[in-house]
Amino acid sequence: MLAHFVVDTLILILIEMDVFACLRRYTCRRIPARNAELELDTDVIEEEERVRDNTEDVIRVADFRKAYTTLFGAPFLAVERISFGLDYGECFALLGVNGAGKSSTFKSLTADTDPTNG
Repeated sequence: MLAHFVVDTLILILIEMDVFACLRRYTCRRIPARNAELELDTDVIEEEERVRDNTEDVIRVADFRKAYTTLFGAPFLAVERISFGLDYGECFALLGVNGAGKSSTFKSLTADTDPTNG
């Protein structure tokens, strides 16, 4: 029982030190290819072009994509091709149904998770 305590404590310390971070990017499944035939509204296309041309925004997210992978499960595409930019003093909110990728976007912006692309 003492041996289990020592081994489990050591593993917990290694996890807290984020020693296993290098294993996050490895998966046995491929991330789905970009959806080239994604239908976009005109306002979405205009925002993509505005963000691409404007480098003065304080926060700039261009062509963001987030896919979650597991070691043996199928990858899950949470966010596909989102672009927006914010200047000083602007208020911004992401609206969408459950599972639309709002939390995944903000987690990537705050460095809680690594973005797949963008």
